[in-house]
Amino acid sequence: MNKVKIIVYESNFRFINFLIDNIIYYSDLECNKDEFTLIVSEEDYKRIKRRFNTKVIKHYGKKGLVFFINYHKYMIMSFVFSLFILFLLSNTIFEVKVNTEDKNIKNIILSSLKEEKIYKYKRKKSFEELNIIKKRILDKNKDLLEWIEIIECGVTYTVEVTPRITIQNEKNKLKESSIYAKKDGLIKKIVVYKGRRIGEINDYVKRGEVLISGNILKDNNVVSKVNSEGLVYAEVWYKAKVSVPFKIVKKEYSGKTNNHYYLDINGFKFTIMGYDTSKEKKERTLLLSKPYLIFDIYKESKKIYNYKTYNLSSEEALNMAIKESENKIKNLLKKDEYIISKKVLKKEVKRSKMYVEVFFSVYENIGVTSNIDNLGEENASSN
Repeated sequence: MNKVKIIVYESNFRFINFLIDNIIYYSDLECNKDEFTLIVSEEDYKRIKRRFNTKVIKHYGKKGLVFFINYHKYMIMSFVFSLFILFLLSNTIFEVKVNTEDKNIKNIILSSLKEEKIYKYKRKKSFEELNIIKKRILDKNKDLLEWIEIIECGVTYTVEVTPRITIQNEKNKLKESSIYAKKDGLIKKIVVYKGRRIGEINDYVKRGEVLISGNILKDNNVVSKVNSEGLVYAEVWYKAKVSVPFKIVKKEYSGKTNNHYYLDINGFKFTIMGYDTSKEKKERTLLLSKPYLIFDIYKESKKIYNYKTYNLSSEEALNMAIKESENKIKNLLKKDEYIISKKVLKKEVKRSKMYVEVFFSVYENIGVTSNIDNLGEENASSN
């Protein structure tokens, strides 16, 4: 039951008799010269108000809380806003220091930190985020940095770095090597930049055979050794096995896109337009980011797809299987390598799927550089 504290402007005991006659329960009754102060229920207050001149000076219970909030709303709003500003300021970076005299390293570190959203007026990162960022920066600059530490002190980030000291071994530059076949194949093209050519066009070679030798001969004797350089392309062979179901589900773009615009204030999202689909994959675009603003504006776009089920014929399933097998082989090849030909070796249907085995002939660079094998090359004849 909600209660109120009231003042009744009455100078005689007629008011006391009224309380007794009407069985009104009260508490904290105080009697002054021309008024009474007491606490009663809201229902009893309405009865008293009809008879006497009264004034409410305090509400109790839920209504009291609402009354207090309404009465002090501007003060409460100012307090909450002050707390929010204090939270923003205490979680904002105002300075980033890199403790190194190497200007090149300093610029690289500052650039890397900027990519990770660590710079003036941006949100501070958590301990876990800082560890991930440090690892990414180290992995990206393995040859330059030995160690990095990001220390948070108030609103300042101090970055301590240890440069990696590299000692070049001049002997490694003069390392003697030959080019060997990394797999069996039929040679189609040889380009020699340095070294002695061993293989010939249309020669069948096995894995491990020398293609370009680092041994330089004179009268069938080794007179010097070099670091071989060159390219050897050959026809090599693969088999790919794939299976394709006769019933497939395809994802098709509907032509519609869901756009979500929002403010990012220290990692907190405030929607401007659209609706958030946080658990779904989407493309995010930064629309506005200024050092003097405490917020960034982003646009998230998510394409809307429809899913349809299709039943494939035997021919369609076969063509799809061949295409998938081609993709498997192409994923193994470099830009200058390609499929020469293909042939279906076997196809069969089991449990609503088509199983296909495809043979591929591939144009591929089979040369791999390794140390000279001194057991067999010295006495090799020149070709």
